[in-house]
Amino acid sequence: MPQKPQAYRLTDPTVEPSAVPGCSECLSLSLNRQNARSRGDYSAVSDANVMLRRHQAEAHTS
Repeated sequence: MPQKPQAYRLTDPTVEPSAVPGCSECLSLSLNRQNARSRGDYSAVSDANVMLRRHQAEAHTS
């Protein structure tokens, strides 16, 4: 007996993190992401998002 096809849901892409005002590390990571995007290096864009989220979790959470 053939299996029924499964329903798949597409999700919206995760919103990219923003730089925290006044934080030079956030600004640097955001600029790296912008430069990577302008080169078409979307792997580096993703890496910059991961690093920015990690930095914000470590440096900007109470």
